Amino acid sequence: MEKQAGSGIETGKAAEDTASSGGAAAPPPRRRKKDWTLEERKAADEFIAAVIADCHVYADMAEEDIVEEYRRAGKLHMYDAETVLQKRMARVAKKHPPPAGFYPTLEEYYRPFEEED
Repeated sequence: MEKQAGSGIETGKAAEDTASSGGAAAPPPRRRKKDWTLEERKAADEFIAAVIADCHVYADMAEEDIVEEYRRAGKLHMYDAETVLQKRMARVAKKHPPPAGFYPTLEEYYRPFEEED
């Protein structure tokens, strides 16, 4: 029974699943598509640039400005400070859709926000 130096854990046991760790290892992360066409690269770059620009606009706004924006749009009843940024990102994704496979969970993540708009 060997132990790793200074850890107190038996050699080979550190990576094994245990009852205290939930019994299941986390699934590997999804891989992104590596071979992009020129159009896909442009779409991804456009999406990223639009997201960054919108984040800068949002960061410069005071909460009163955001509430006023919702009021002018007639959606003040839908205002939720917790989800404003996610809704803004959903709108950016609608206007500047990223290529398929760029952000695999994008559609699932933004679907609830699209239904509200």
